[in-house]
Amino acid sequence: MSQNNEGFFKQFHENINNELDDVTRNNFANLESNSKRVSYLCSLPLIKNYDLSSDVSKIEIGGDFPVKKDINKARAFKDEGNKAVQKGDWTKSLQLYSQSLLFMPQKESDELSIVYANRSAALNHLEQYEDSLTDIRRCLSLGYPRHLRYKVYERRARCLLVLKRNQEAIKAFQDTISALDEASNLNKEKRQKMRTDAKLMLEVLNKGLVLAGNPKDPEPLKKTPPKPKLPGIHNSQYPAASDAIQIEYDKDKGRFATATRDVAAGEVLLIEKPHSGVLLGEYCKTHCHNCFLRCPIPVPCPKCPNVIFCSDKCLETAIQSYHGYECHILPLLWKSGCSITCHIALRMITQKTKEYFTKIYNDLENKPTGVYKTDDYKNIYHLVSHEDKRTKQDLLHRAQMTIFLLKLLELSGFFGGKTRENPIDLNEIKTMEIGDLHGDDILLFGSLILKNLQILQFNAHEVFELQCPKPKVGQYVIKHDGKSVFLAGAVFPTLALFNHSCDPGVVRYFCGPYVVVRAVKNIKKGEEVAENYGPIFTTVKKQNRQAELKDQYWFDCTCLPCQQNWPTYEEMTENYMRFKCDSDQLCPNVVPVPYDCKDFMLQCGLCQQYTNILKGLKSLQDTEIMYKLGRAAMEEGKYGEAMKKFIEMLKLYDTTLAPPYRSYYDCVQDLRRCMLALGNYSIV
Repeated sequence: MSQNNEGFFKQFHENINNELDDVTRNNFANLESNSKRVSYLCSLPLIKNYDLSSDVSKIEIGGDFPVKKDINKARAFKDEGNKAVQKGDWTKSLQLYSQSLLFMPQKESDELSIVYANRSAALNHLEQYEDSLTDIRRCLSLGYPRHLRYKVYERRARCLLVLKRNQEAIKAFQDTISALDEASNLNKEKRQKMRTDAKLMLEVLNKGLVLAGNPKDPEPLKKTPPKPKLPGIHNSQYPAASDAIQIEYDKDKGRFATATRDVAAGEVLLIEKPHSGVLLGEYCKTHCHNCFLRCPIPVPCPKCPNVIFCSDKCLETAIQSYHGYECHILPLLWKSGCSITCHIALRMITQKTKEYFTKIYNDLENKPTGVYKTDDYKNIYHLVSHEDKRTKQDLLHRAQMTIFLLKLLELSGFFGGKTRENPIDLNEIKTMEIGDLHGDDILLFGSLILKNLQILQFNAHEVFELQCPKPKVGQYVIKHDGKSVFLAGAVFPTLALFNHSCDPGVVRYFCGPYVVVRAVKNIKKGEEVAENYGPIFTTVKKQNRQAELKDQYWFDCTCLPCQQNWPTYEEMTENYMRFKCDSDQLCPNVVPVPYDCKDFMLQCGLCQQYTNILKGLKSLQDTEIMYKLGRAAMEEGKYGEAMKKFIEMLKLYDTTLAPPYRSYYDCVQDLRRCMLALGNYSIV
């Protein structure tokens, strides 16, 4: 990959490292706090005098910089959209009008309103009536030309008729009649015909409503999926989790989750919104920048052409918090080539106010007590960071990234508490020096960003969706064959407390930005409830798993598959069954039973008690047919039905046999795939 495509931060890092002399390195190595490390680097002339402008100009990725809308592009897309309409290609016109909206400057409100009106026509023809109504509302709020309003009022009325919202349709037809008086571009005959048609519809609707007893209109259909809700009772200390979960502490393991009672496969154990999450740059034109859902009908940012939103609500949320500051600096982040965790480290700051951090800063070192809230930065601050185990080179590298992010904060207007109105000029990045007025900001936010970068290495999660093939007419979407695609990075404070196992007891999927954690196996009271950080024993050998976890997360895994060196799925033998000892002494031993065994009572080698094999075989005799029924439901996209079969199977397996064995993990894997199918997905 050429440097023009991999980002400029690598070059910045190499140049600074090459110029640091031994005295400066030693001075840095002797500093013992994050604020001092960042402040010291900021004071160095080689940092202050570093010119980013030429590096930024060379980078081809990351969008245009400075950030600006483009009226010429907007008009070109609108014209192409109009041509697609003339050809009757409404799908293409919808895409082109959406592109036009992305580039149209907010000050061009007349043209902006016309494109929204045009898109509403495309949506109406594509029978997406609720979305058409939303675009009509937008175009009118922007001051759609009065002599054209009869068009959108009449379209609104027709959409409402289809949706059986007749009370609203009456008002829309009345508005149509009133707007026709201002339709100066419409000839007299057409105007009269539209007025007559509208009056006729009003007469029919009014009579129909009287005969029906003036019923209320149905509620508008909700476009966005409902927020997932945790069933049952919440944990009083950790409200994102079920009361089936408690968080314990051990000096070797740190904090970890255990079951307060027996947990059945399928139970929802945690639903949590991210404290902070960031969409990957490559999905910023296809997915909502705020909630990560795919956006076939995007709402643009009013100031930049770089991101889209699924709704006015998501747009408003973003503009009033993080995107208000990030709007003008996004291309610099993308062009730098920094990882998603670096962007999250910044987002954790921009989503709050400067005053919020000033208020809590002096109290951050005290561990928080009381209810563990997802949006409380203090809970993030106390997640594991392993600062004491880091090399000086590691801290130096992260401190250099921190200085870049601090410069972006200054450019964004964050230090002054006001979002900037004008684009950033290239001259503003000819130096990395941060203004003298912001000495305290360097200390405070430098220490927080450097801390964030360390925390996120061990506590960030990938947010993914399933990308599924388009179903045949009349069939369900078959999601379990979809490809899992990494869309965003996020930090979930409660989920971050769950430890790793190479044989996890839970699966996680996403509903919008929310993570949903469900039991994928039966978990006994008191057992640890562990998730998975990447390598799973069924597919990755112990040596490779241990190396990966040590390298990325800095711990030696001691889960059961690692302790007992369980075989991978391919290595599992089917020559014998692993019966649990059914002694009344709660014996943990496994009784291996060959498939050709003729005995029905076998003695346990540990407790010397006998296990009744016949009783176990009888309980397992229906599992094969259950599995076939579950698979058949799964292939038809009936995931709830399939899950019931797999969960029933796991109960039978857990009563009799001890993992690892193939049929058990076939069932677990298919249950997991059914659960993933309940999360975010898109049709490709």
